[in-house]
Amino acid sequence: MEWSTAVEGVEKKAAKLSVTPLSLLLDLVKGKKAEEVPSAQGWDKEELEARLGHVPYSAYLANDGTLLAALDALLKDGILVLEDVPTEVKEGQQTELRKVVERMASIRRTWYGDLFDVKAEKGSKNIAYTNLDLGLHMDLTHFAHPPRYQFLHSLLNTNVTGGRSYFVDTFAISSHLHQHHPSAFETLCTEPLLFSYTSSDHATRFVRPVIELAPGSKATVQAVNYSPPFQGPLVLERMIHNPGMTISSDDDRLADLHEALRLFADLCDSPSMRFEKQLKPGDCVVFDNRRVLHARTAFSWEEGKEGGRWLKGAYCDGDEVKSKWRVLDARRAKEKGKGK
Repeated sequence: MEWSTAVEGVEKKAAKLSVTPLSLLLDLVKGKKAEEVPSAQGWDKEELEARLGHVPYSAYLANDGTLLAALDALLKDGILVLEDVPTEVKEGQQTELRKVVERMASIRRTWYGDLFDVKAEKGSKNIAYTNLDLGLHMDLTHFAHPPRYQFLHSLLNTNVTGGRSYFVDTFAISSHLHQHHPSAFETLCTEPLLFSYTSSDHATRFVRPVIELAPGSKATVQAVNYSPPFQGPLVLERMIHNPGMTISSDDDRLADLHEALRLFADLCDSPSMRFEKQLKPGDCVVFDNRRVLHARTAFSWEEGKEGGRWLKGAYCDGDEVKSKWRVLDARRAKEKGKGK
């Protein structure tokens, strides 16, 4: 294509020409989309038990085909388990988990550091660092940009009773609400909630709806925000601008929001939606923190015996995971083409 006006500062003949590959134009005519990542596939307990990806760590490290399959499963299901990840090095920031994360993306640093420990500590103010029951939640919903993926590597789980991890797919729950309770679904898509965290060292807050839809869609969910421990007061916008707090339609809106949240919570607590797993040392569960809720049952350990429950955690963002999938998928397609 030759343009009528050249680009200033560039050799005149070259500056007036644009070259577009014919293959790209043909793809546009055919409506082909470039390297779309796999779509999310909702699941309940039985469905995930039947298809959950269990990936040998040695193959994950050494083989790009295995890595692509793992990313494929992660994008579709929002969760996978790596098996036999070494546990010899437990302390500090240079454990095997760093290799796990960096194989697919850069580590997302937070105030917990690059890597963080999840184990019971005396006098902890964070319930995650106790042996108490830790209910379903997502991490860091009070951030403007919560990390997309979370990694939990089991380093130790001996002489322990309880402490089972469990997970729930909020995309499947959102789909159920859209089909069976459309007004509740719309409420959770539109009414803002406050999420906040305050300690002696940190104070973060962000307002967002429970369900975030993909741009231009009325049903496709791109993220969910649900973390009861960090949910603030349900103060609606019009109430804030009503100093006299006179009776208004806000009462109905608040009632609708309470009912929608109750429906959502009831579905989350349904045994049929809950995938449960006792993580053994060497297991590393990777899950979508903007989709999959995680929790842990209470646990105890035998006094006077060595052991306990110890996880090492980390985060990464979603853009790099999708980027890695696209690069590996394009490489696979190219190699497949050579074989014809």
